[in-house]
Amino acid sequence: MTQIRYLTTEDFSNYKSLLLQGINKELEVLAWKLQNEKCLNDTDLHKVLSSDSTDCIVLGAFEQDILIGAVTLIHHQTYSLSHKATLENMCIKNVNQDSKEEISKMLMRQIFEICNEKEIEILMTSLISNNISGKVFFSNLNFETLVLEQHARKYDNYYVDEHWLIYHFDGNESDLFV
Repeated sequence: MTQIRYLTTEDFSNYKSLLLQGINKELEVLAWKLQNEKCLNDTDLHKVLSSDSTDCIVLGAFEQDILIGAVTLIHHQTYSLSHKATLENMCIKNVNQDSKEEISKMLMRQIFEICNEKEIEILMTSLISNNISGKVFFSNLNFETLVLEQHARKYDNYYVDEHWLIYHFDGNESDLFV
């Protein structure tokens, strides 16, 4: 049975290993910012997983104590920005397609619950322009395409374009997960 819980600094090595698998294309990535190992910084990962972090929440999906998926919610508490959040680094280990879909939805259901608790009105994410499975997944959750950002990220000598997607909370989110 899959369990969803907050990741902490105690999960550091398992979380980093999962992210490396995503970088090496060994698992399904749905919303992703990490293109190579230079993007992974141990200090930053510890900050994100720290109980002192007020802007980031990392959720993990576990099966029999093995981390099989994760997602990060970034929510700045700043007065003018507290109504919106950003989702990134969502990945699921390669299990069968039905399990991937179920685990992805479990993570998103928890993210939506957190957003409702924090009175977040807008959830945004960005996908590399060739991430078709990510676009389909988020489209099925009623995310809309906001814009194509050309040259959104630069990795060494190449650029990556990103599609920004947006979801407006309207109180009917539970219908998405039936």
